[in-house]
Amino acid sequence: MSEKILDDFDLYSDLLMSIGTHNPDRPFTPIEVSDLIVRLKEETGDSWEELSKRLGLGKKKKSSTVKKSNDTTQLRLFEKLQNLSRRNAYSLGWGKFKDGKIAMTLGCDIAKLSDKDEQDILINTIIEKSDTDKPIVKNDVKSILNRKIKSPEIPISEIIEHVSKIKPRTELSWRVGITPDDVFLEKFKEKISTNGLNPSEFLKKLIQNKFKNDEIKSINISKDDSIWIILEEQKFKEMEHNWISKKIPVTSFFNQLLMEEIEHE
Repeated sequence: MSEKILDDFDLYSDLLMSIGTHNPDRPFTPIEVSDLIVRLKEETGDSWEELSKRLGLGKKKKSSTVKKSNDTTQLRLFEKLQNLSRRNAYSLGWGKFKDGKIAMTLGCDIAKLSDKDEQDILINTIIEKSDTDKPIVKNDVKSILNRKIKSPEIPISEIIEHVSKIKPRTELSWRVGITPDDVFLEKFKEKISTNGLNPSEFLKKLIQNKFKNDEIKSINISKDDSIWIILEEQKFKEMEHNWISKKIPVTSFFNQLLMEEIEHE
């Protein structure tokens, strides 16, 4: 049996540093926080109000003289992410300006779609168009979701095309989005510039030194410096089990691998 969260100082500390802050550089991604909060609630038997208080969220205003329960809004948002497709759960970020990832709050809205394939088609389209001069913005997503709610019989791909004039790909992939470490990014860009390398090919070379050729379908870096890794389903599940069992946040897991390799170049 794995160690409980409250008994694991490092894990619990990383969880606390990942919530209740506006700092975009947090140890865990939104889906990792969601997983840990659900697990912590099960382990403690806390109500949502009790868990909110334990984590220092939803605090009452000091000026209030009325006894009120802690606000559970933030925790409920994290809980909603459990309905998000795992294919793209690691595509969510903390809303850092132009980091190429999908903001957590938008992910919560997309998670309301009951069909996970349709969630993935929408997320894939948002990510793939983020590097273009016609990205799908928040209002576009809201419009797509509203139209889908009003007309559930219409495929999401048709609604996306109607709203954004973009024909989405319906091929589904298992994707992980990584914000690269600043030191790695500096070294990476220096190598690219000095040696005239193709960024995606160089990334592929680095990552394939750690994994077999068939474990990573593709890897690339966006204009906003997010690294996107596409995997086959089984490989994704194996790798996810790997970083979770080692209690390493997914961002740290891949950054450590990439840093080790680029230092040997």
